[in-house]
Amino acid sequence: MIKVVFGIMIGFSATILYLVLDHRLDFNHSLSVNVVIAMATIIATMIHFDSQHKARKDRVWDMNKSVLLELAHALSEVIEGTENEIDNLHGNYEGFEKNKVKPYVFKNIKDKVDYALTVYRPLMDEKLIKIIEKHNEQDIKVTREVDVEDLDHLEAYETMLAEHKNLYKALLKFMGDISGVRNT
Repeated sequence: MIKVVFGIMIGFSATILYLVLDHRLDFNHSLSVNVVIAMATIIATMIHFDSQHKARKDRVWDMNKSVLLELAHALSEVIEGTENEIDNLHGNYEGFEKNKVKPYVFKNIKDKVDYALTVYRPLMDEKLIKIIEKHNEQDIKVTREVDVEDLDHLEAYETMLAEHKNLYKALLKFMGDISGVRNT
């Protein structure tokens, strides 16, 4: 943005300078000065709005940083735990050593999602809230299907793994955008 502004300023100033120095034209110098002042005012306004936009993004990141990082960590743990559970269900043969799953990961993700939806909802982006709500609804649906409708555990884990990965991907993209980090 700054490069564009400086480019416009230099180009416009060079044009005015050419017109002022060209003695063959009967050019009103006070008009050219007023035009340069008007352009400088427009450029200063553009810079002001750009800095306000960046300051807003910084405030949103500072407010949401801890909750988003904790949610991302909980999602990475639950993705690993779900993958281990799927491996354990596939590995029911003799000599297979079961993967250990941290017992708290599934409760932890529910707590983090509920906390994000209830406490931090007003401070979060609408798109991210919709993705978190979709994840929460899918979790409730799968849990109900396992408990009431006898959904196979393997199918439930695979469905939730896809949901966890979608939320994780969206969360990382949002965190990258809002924090100003482009390489995420």
